[in-house]
Amino acid sequence: MRTRKLALGVIVLIVCVGGVLVLNSLRPKYVGQAHTEAMINGKKVSIVYGQPSVEGPAIGGRDPLSIAPVGFVWRFGRNEATLIESAGRMVVGGKELAAGKYTLWARRLGEDQWVISFHPKTWEWYGRPLWGDVTGGAARLQDGFIADMPLTTEKVSDRAKFLNIKLSEDKGQAVVTIHFGNIVQTGTFTVN
Repeated sequence: MRTRKLALGVIVLIVCVGGVLVLNSLRPKYVGQAHTEAMINGKKVSIVYGQPSVEGPAIGGRDPLSIAPVGFVWRFGRNEATLIESAGRMVVGGKELAAGKYTLWARRLGEDQWVISFHPKTWEWYGRPLWGDVTGGAARLQDGFIADMPLTTEKVSDRAKFLNIKLSEDKGQAVVTIHFGNIVQTGTFTVN
């Protein structure tokens, strides 16, 4: 009888530990990391990104998308570079990208012109996920972008304290909506 109770206790412990490990692997890697996904033409597309705050030390309550200088390259998130993964081929700004993983970088090309740039590099040479910034806040990647998704920009009255990215489907296209501070930016691409 005692052996059965002990065996049952061990089984329960194994199931609980296994459950915790599975749930832990599904959680974001750090506080402030978010995930959005959508099915586009039957293909899964997902974005994982860090959520900086407009009240954080780097931004100090200012509207980051309005104050960034022309030519500015941002890792489009916090900590690790923002990552997109698509199960299907993507057509971004007229350029076809193979299914797979890419990092996303926000670039201000002109006074009223922002794009999200896709880059094939997702890992550091030593095997860790690509970090978004180098010391001093500059984006790690400044070139090598392979496709640009143009963004439309709208000023809104409701203020998003944290960066919020939403991926959705509209008439067969992927729609990326970015809300940060009092700015909402929207871009689209297709998935085949």
